[in-house]
Amino acid sequence: MIEKVGVIGSGTMGFGIAFQLVSNGTKVILVDSNEQALRFAQLKLSEYLKIFKEEGYLFKDSDEAIMQRITFTTTISEVANCDLVIESATENLQLKKKIFKELDQICHQQAILTSNTSSLKLSDITKNVVHHKERVLLTHFFNPAHIVPLVELLKGHETQQTVYDEVAQFMEDMGKVTIEVHKEVPGLVANRIQTALAREALALLEDGVISEEDLEKVLFAGPGFRYASSGILKIMDFGGLDVWRIVLAQLQPEIESNVRKFDILEEKVVNGQLGVKSSSGFFDYPGKGLDELVIARDRSLIKQLKTFKEMNGGKINA
Repeated sequence: MIEKVGVIGSGTMGFGIAFQLVSNGTKVILVDSNEQALRFAQLKLSEYLKIFKEEGYLFKDSDEAIMQRITFTTTISEVANCDLVIESATENLQLKKKIFKELDQICHQQAILTSNTSSLKLSDITKNVVHHKERVLLTHFFNPAHIVPLVELLKGHETQQTVYDEVAQFMEDMGKVTIEVHKEVPGLVANRIQTALAREALALLEDGVISEEDLEKVLFAGPGFRYASSGILKIMDFGGLDVWRIVLAQLQPEIESNVRKFDILEEKVVNGQLGVKSSSGFFDYPGKGLDELVIARDRSLIKQLKTFKEMNGGKINA
């Protein structure tokens, strides 16, 4: 039974994972080598408890009870007695391998070790794991991890099915929606679909088919509006598979399918137009700092999460 979880890394993803767990009743030890990062995570935890409450999304426990469940530390050995450890360090293979090697040595035999990554292979990250070969998993959360429900799960080559089942059930108890990825492919599932979508969107933009403003409307007012309640396969079912067979036959030869460098993207990066973090990307974000813009986005997503939960009878996994 998973009762105490260690989270390695207190950055954007590590914080979100820790928040999700402590707000749903689990004790968490949040580890980071940077004390300032830990202090910032502590402030964010308090701030987001307030934000959730302001948006009408209430947790079962008081803010004080939730805050008491989390320990902030720079000492990785403090996760030794955790039932589950989720590594969420920077996407650097050598760093992750080093962390897993250390976790393999210090954690008790029944501990489950997981990594939050989609860009690196679990088999590479856990290459030096000896004692926990049957107890490693990939648990890929989506940013912001304390709001977006999805977690992609992938077993290692030697992972026991019972270990996978325990983690999947735990994640769902924590308010997450889980999927099992059956093969170790780069990007897993959701990011591959998202990248394919981005490729076609950038092609349409660069080829002068549509403006930035109208492209932005397309998804949330069209397909994205349906995706809020249906996945692509159900959308195909409702549209008629015979119709979709014709659509695919007609459009697949026409849509962007090459590995292509998009000049419109390259130019913006070269010019320092990196998006929200530089106050300019495809759109301008004047007069507000990154944190303020992120919180505004997250408020909108919390409203969406609340609606999503209400649609499913108060449960995320209905």
